[in-house]
Amino acid sequence: MPIVAQSAPCGDWPLWREFGNHFIQPDGRVLADEGEHRYSTSEGQSYALFFALTANDRSAFERILSWTQDNLAGGDLGARLPAWQWGKKPDGTWGVADANSAADADIWLAYTLLEAGRLWDEPRYTAQARLLMANIRIHLIREISGIGMVLLPAETGFELAGGVRLNPSYYPVHLLRALAKADTSVPWLKVLANAQATMKAVSGKGFVPDWVAYQPGVGFMPDKPSGSIGQHDAIRVYLWWGMLSRQDALFASLKSMLVGMDRLIPRELTSPPLAVDTQTGQVSGISPVGFSAALLPYFTATGNKVALRLQRERLIAQTDTNTGVLIGQDKRYYDQVLALFGLGFTEQRFSFSSRGQLVTSWKSSCSK
Repeated sequence: MPIVAQSAPCGDWPLWREFGNHFIQPDGRVLADEGEHRYSTSEGQSYALFFALTANDRSAFERILSWTQDNLAGGDLGARLPAWQWGKKPDGTWGVADANSAADADIWLAYTLLEAGRLWDEPRYTAQARLLMANIRIHLIREISGIGMVLLPAETGFELAGGVRLNPSYYPVHLLRALAKADTSVPWLKVLANAQATMKAVSGKGFVPDWVAYQPGVGFMPDKPSGSIGQHDAIRVYLWWGMLSRQDALFASLKSMLVGMDRLIPRELTSPPLAVDTQTGQVSGISPVGFSAALLPYFTATGNKVALRLQRERLIAQTDTNTGVLIGQDKRYYDQVLALFGLGFTEQRFSFSSRGQLVTSWKSSCSK
């Protein structure tokens, strides 16, 4: 069963293995969508690269990295940020469907390459990470009047009439800590400080939205396309905080901001809702099972044992009967990603230091 804690240095990680069997093609392409267009995304590639490192799966790491570089970055991750979407295009050909970047994927790729260089003692990965960080600085970091340095969600389409649209889930504290330590020429800590100011401004009810808009002279406001709703993107904010080192300087302040789910479960619900109106606190819908996996580290951090037990029971009840480890009978990509993060962390397969560095359960001798 997927919720049984297993810490097996150098050993098998069944959920990662089945994720690879079901979602990763032999050439390293991660299928984030199994519909007609069979899209792959830079997000999916970056997450899979991180899990390959966490699992000490060097072969999968190389395949995923090679496919990402060759197909999303024109063969050179140092020359351009990866396109966010690849798949079947309207004319029936296969290739980049949207060349815009996605900042969350970009920082996860840079972070994972940085940590792979350190953990596997491979300078090539470190060099690629530094080039990626330089491109992020050039293309994605902007100073917005009244708020300061921000990480744009993508290179184009998010700076609006002097303002900006931001995604709170694009700022994992531990990643920004590690990137700041590795490259002081990039204002990562200023970006992080401003991200926390954003979080405080939009989390008055203890929940965060998927997207938020900011306009100089006006301030923060609901995002026009998505409103003040938090759902598929926002669930990652609770996940990132739950995995944050307890020694991190922002742990306590973020805890006070993100109290919504802890108050909601189990007082009113047994599992997270699909959507929360962050201005009113009203909830709606039944979330996919991956949301419960994402909240395992969160409820571990808050000490909410009843809520933690309820999420574990939901995962057991919705474990795929064919594989015995993938969650949800429809086995959707995003549910498995959230499970790999949530379960991997609570099974102590990985954690993050107070400086943001990845701490794995395997030893360096495993990769020999």
